[in-house]
Amino acid sequence: MSLLETKGLSVAFGGLWAVNGVDFQMEAGDVVGLIGPNGSGKTTFLNLISGLYRPTRGNILLNGEDISSLKPYEIFRKGIGRTYQSSRLCWNLSVIDNVLLGVNSKHEMGFWNNVFRAKRSDAEIFRHFEKALELLDYFNPQLVDKKYELAQNITHIDRRRVELSRILVSEPKVILIDELTAGLNQEETLRIMDDIKKVKSWLPDIGMIIIEHDMNVMQSIPNKIVVFNAGEKIAEGPYEAIIQDEGVISAYLGGAAV
Repeated sequence: MSLLETKGLSVAFGGLWAVNGVDFQMEAGDVVGLIGPNGSGKTTFLNLISGLYRPTRGNILLNGEDISSLKPYEIFRKGIGRTYQSSRLCWNLSVIDNVLLGVNSKHEMGFWNNVFRAKRSDAEIFRHFEKALELLDYFNPQLVDKKYELAQNITHIDRRRVELSRILVSEPKVILIDELTAGLNQEETLRIMDDIKKVKSWLPDIGMIIIEHDMNVMQSIPNKIVVFNAGEKIAEGPYEAIIQDEGVISAYLGGAAV
């Protein structure tokens, strides 16, 4: 049984197939890179998996369970976390509060627990708080000292690290990463690449799907590349084979094989 699988996954907008008949499989521990020209369907594919779009046809399976019709928060509870091209942090909340939003829809607290099981609620809050601090420290120890700073006051790369921490605090099975390096310079991109590698060494069974235009990222992190063009999967395999594929060169790289 695959960790995540799609079967004939498709979605149409106004008669145009943005994603068309995509069969996809990943196992626990896989890191899959998605590449393709702008408008090829990569982000739409992630939007389908995370529940932002409902498939026109086809299925999405997580550990064999069909999640195709679930709402985004239900898919999140099942274990699929997501980052976006542009930051989705709450600027007027502190760093630690932004991280703790990752457990907001998964924790067991509520009115009755707070009233009649106060000790249990307090213990759960403390556990999540400690986990959030552990994650911040893992990516950048200085973020622990800045935990009560507003998110708008920290550097761009640290905002990206807070987004990663917000996903990881929810203990996901799969992470969808959409151009995490957007807006970063070359040095910051290398540091974020190291952060992603840290996640893999820390959580070896977690699955990742990464959209990234920086081919250095695609070469160094994923164990498999999937290529999209015009909403369809046109190639799949290790990086070394993909960059020699004539169909990929024609659709994406725009030149001779390298």
